[in-house]
Amino acid sequence: MSIQKIVDITGDGSFPSGGFDYNGRQSTFAFQGAFDSATVKIHASFAEGAAGTYIPLTDSEGNELSVSSPAVLNIDVGQCRIKFVVADSDGSTDIEVRIS
Repeated sequence: MSIQKIVDITGDGSFPSGGFDYNGRQSTFAFQGAFDSATVKIHASFAEGAAGTYIPLTDSEGNELSVSSPAVLNIDVGQCRIKFVVADSDGSTDIEVRIS
């Protein structure tokens, strides 16, 4: 069984910086590793090209999706580009994101 690794997060910023192409379907995202106070938010762009405007994904109640400790999220969104926006990390943040 092979579960695709999307990115390693090691500090504040956007990962991957230009986002990645997401085919659009329900998928399971796993966030694992050392968070050390970091918060990861999930943003999507539905615009053409890498310079598209990214918007935060929200749950059915309008709350932004965010992760601040190891977690598994089921996400159902159409075809887009996705990136992970990280804040409040420290020098030992090391988070791996995988998708299945």
